[in-house]
Amino acid sequence: MSMQSLPVEIVYTVLRFVGSDSLRKQEACCLLVSRWWYNLAETILLEDLVLNTNQLLHIPEKTLDKLRILAQWLTVDMKDTLDSHGHEELDDCFSRLLPHCSRLIGLNLLAHSHFNPEEPLAPHTNYLETWSPTKLLDTLQCSKISELVIDTCGSEVKGGVHICPHLALNISSLRSIRLRMRSICPQVFDLQHDSKIESILINLSLMEPDRLHAGFSRHCTETNPAYQLCEDMVAAATKVAKSQPSMKILRILCHRHPYLEIVSRDCINGTEMILSIDDGWDWSDNGHPDSDDEEISGQDLFSTESEDNERFI
Repeated sequence: MSMQSLPVEIVYTVLRFVGSDSLRKQEACCLLVSRWWYNLAETILLEDLVLNTNQLLHIPEKTLDKLRILAQWLTVDMKDTLDSHGHEELDDCFSRLLPHCSRLIGLNLLAHSHFNPEEPLAPHTNYLETWSPTKLLDTLQCSKISELVIDTCGSEVKGGVHICPHLALNISSLRSIRLRMRSICPQVFDLQHDSKIESILINLSLMEPDRLHAGFSRHCTETNPAYQLCEDMVAAATKVAKSQPSMKILRILCHRHPYLEIVSRDCINGTEMILSIDDGWDWSDNGHPDSDDEEISGQDLFSTESEDNERFI
């Protein structure tokens, strides 16, 4: 039996088992088997699409039309340095795309440092210095997106706007949100009472792959040490957990300096877990209770002979 004689449903099952990540890694060789195969594989790729900002800005209108029908998850790697005009075009592209995607569930915004082992001390590039996500957040209100990930640990989001109050206004319409930003504060928990949110994960660790050291998120408007920000975030999250009956997961993640163990503090039941080494800097919900069964205080999380709030990245 030839491949093309297989029922389309079986081929889709195989392609989904392979996954869009594997299809992307194989690049063109996995698509150019035949036109029939290309059409099926393209559908799977567009369901979970990963683009950088330049690719998104220059995407053909024909492909945009397909995205509006097929896209379920969209990941945008904001690793390209854009001027203010480029960021305006990016906001316009989001507004033309997101509200019209009939199946879009999740949006993932990334901005990581790009580490050069030959220049380990080189400063990171601030890709988002002139961009403010406020227009994007307003656009989410008109979309069907229920899951949002903002992981901009590699670039300070500036744009002259305090972003946490804007996030708080938009979190209420989401089901799940995961945040890791270089600046954050407890105002992100100023949620509306009729919130639909079920899951909030906030990572205060700026740990990245290939980096030997990691810094911590800092307060948006105050100069508090890192451990104080962690305690303030946990206190605010614990208060929110009591007022939001829909909340199922509410965790603050951070690493214990200088050991780089990721500690997950559950703000619903008050427990703490050390995530497994294999999870690294990822968002994994898996972990195990501290083996010593002792309370992990905020001060212990950041204890070091150097300055508490030192930033390595």
